[in-house]
Amino acid sequence: MFASIKKLLGGSEAAAGDDAQVLAAWAKSQGHVFKRVNSRSGQGVVVETGEGWRVEWGPSQRPYIDGQELRFRCDTGMASDVQMMLLTRVLAQVLETDVFSRFTNAMQTQIDTSLPEEMRWLAMHPKVSLSASGALQRRFALFCNAEQVAQKWLDHAMMMHLESAASQWWTDSLMLVLVLNRGMLTLRMPGVGVEPAQLRMVGEFFAQACRQMRRVAG
Repeated sequence: MFASIKKLLGGSEAAAGDDAQVLAAWAKSQGHVFKRVNSRSGQGVVVETGEGWRVEWGPSQRPYIDGQELRFRCDTGMASDVQMMLLTRVLAQVLETDVFSRFTNAMQTQIDTSLPEEMRWLAMHPKVSLSASGALQRRFALFCNAEQVAQKWLDHAMMMHLESAASQWWTDSLMLVLVLNRGMLTLRMPGVGVEPAQLRMVGEFFAQACRQMRRVAG
């Protein structure tokens, strides 16, 4: 089912170097706490920040991300029933294609609940307008079951951070999804071949996303 995703977006191929060591060096440079952890699924890394959000690196929890996965996570205090997702239009289209293929090939009458939540939400939740920024409207898709929350979160400052991300590191081919569910804001991306500069920019973006969502929740 997910072959087309990995083919179109390139998947996550093995890269030289120790990703855990890169994460350790980044954590030290930012004043974060670095920990190695073991779980049933294998070894991983946790980075705790002073702002209340954390980074997890370990085996992928999503079928469309190969190998290791990098997760930025933050408890925002938002109402548990608010669900939001931000991703590139390219990735949204690829995920939608696979969902539709699965749905029609199996002749199902309802969305498969075994699919990852971000794939089900493409069919369940309305798309939020990004018309305030032509650049973002062309590049990204925002879905939310509470449009007012999404619009408040994407204020002028947050939009500037997103435009900066789009111009510096968040490319159409990057398999990255930002999801809000049960009050938890989670950014998922491949965890193979991570680079210090990318970690710094993704971390800065996620920190701003967390602060803004907490303000909206408050």
